[in-house]
Amino acid sequence: MGATVDLSILNFVVHGAEGAPPEFVMEVTDKTRADVKGGTLIDYENRLMLLEIAQVPKDYVDEFKSVSKFRIFNTNNLWVRLDAIKRVVEKNELEMEVIVNPKHLERGIDVIQLETAAGAAIKNFKGSCGRLISILWKHIALKESRF
Repeated sequence: MGATVDLSILNFVVHGAEGAPPEFVMEVTDKTRADVKGGTLIDYENRLMLLEIAQVPKDYVDEFKSVSKFRIFNTNNLWVRLDAIKRVVEKNELEMEVIVNPKHLERGIDVIQLETAAGAAIKNFKGSCGRLISILWKHIALKESRF
């Protein structure tokens, strides 16, 4: 797709803004009504966590899809410090939820897909944050200055 590195994000990961640099940065963007299948960042028990739609109880899906309540959307662009990954893995501290995602196949078979979202690792790292990027629409194609 021809993506390039956004040096401002790289600089943020290396040096931080105020204090220690973050170990994990998730690029997020403003959520639109079309952004219904992905995830958003939430503060849960004083930890930044990724919440995917497949984890939301059916009674709350419409609320999850709300662009006013959940305003940001995970782009799946993740920046993680290698020294932090090494520490978390060596200490066996990488906690990842398994998402149970029921599916119905074209052949009429119901299956359960088990998945883990890479962005869910955000809760395991110090100083984790979401970094808002701007995405511009031009015609039908998604355009962003790094692509």
